[in-house]
Amino acid sequence: MIRIGIVAFSQKGGELAGYLREAYRERGYEAQGYLSGRHQMAGMEPFGDLPDLTARLFAEKDLLLFIGACGIAVRAVAPYIESKMKDPGVAVADECGRYVISLLAGHVGGANAFTALTADLLGAEPVITTATDRNGVFAVDCWAQKQGLRIMEPAGIVEISSRLLAGEPVGLSSDLPIAGSLPPGLIRQERAVEEAGIRAGIVISYDMDTARCRFPIVLPLLPMDLVVGMGCRKGIGYESLRAFLERVLSENGLLPERVGLLCSIRAKETEDGLVKLARSLGVAFETWTAQELMDAAGSFAASSFVQARMGTDNVCERSAALSSRGGCRLVAKQQENGMTLAVYRREIRPVFGQL
Repeated sequence: MIRIGIVAFSQKGGELAGYLREAYRERGYEAQGYLSGRHQMAGMEPFGDLPDLTARLFAEKDLLLFIGACGIAVRAVAPYIESKMKDPGVAVADECGRYVISLLAGHVGGANAFTALTADLLGAEPVITTATDRNGVFAVDCWAQKQGLRIMEPAGIVEISSRLLAGEPVGLSSDLPIAGSLPPGLIRQERAVEEAGIRAGIVISYDMDTARCRFPIVLPLLPMDLVVGMGCRKGIGYESLRAFLERVLSENGLLPERVGLLCSIRAKETEDGLVKLARSLGVAFETWTAQELMDAAGSFAASSFVQARMGTDNVCERSAALSSRGGCRLVAKQQENGMTLAVYRREIRPVFGQL
């Protein structure tokens, strides 16, 4: 579930934050409002130190909305900015609800879409300044995220976008079948074609070494096709879970960057180690009820102990089978010090025309 934090600084801003908090929740988001401690309002969490609050929200939330001046938001987030691939999407709205501005991580972080949603909820004017959006040019970072493709070298985004904005052709090479019509500027090529003016290209592949050889300038995209199901004893730390996962993936010749989803039983929905693991991988954490797990089709390693404790005989394999939507099992149940893990592979089928 997408987590939204709304930060307000005045009574009027708090009222707007309260309205948006409920509107986001009605649309299936997890939303919480934060109001300066000088003001009190039901349902809003008071805060005193803005830098401390911002540091916490940057680590915990997927999207942030500041209600107030842009300058306040800029100064608040500046110390915590890492990269467009890691930062949460940040937007700003004025207290009167007339404008909503996409401020940080417009594409990958989702700030542009968040801005459009918030503006629609308020009847406000969305302000989105991303060059590709303003010029109607294909945005590879936004598209890749929607298609389950990990951008392995984010610096290449600028190369691809700048060439498309300049009207230069960009190549596309893919080891996966692609549906839909290519957007203007993209040309399907397996390697650079100098006479056609193609020097830069987007490459979708599982083999990054080969991908980097197909064009002089390459933006490599790795399919995030691995679904990891995990179970664990209560209180097991993130570091142990991460080390366990990395060891199992390494032993099976699987890149950790291919992980696209972490899943488990609903009872572990707030398990701190698993939640932190999902965030560190940059993926969603999906959970299933014990009954849903028992209803999963397939053959799974059964445990009477797990059945008695959790209401299902297997957590890791069953959750991965469900979350992969009929995918194939790559790694059967593994156990280590109160942790279990299984890896399934889901189908990734990129489609153009879907954003």
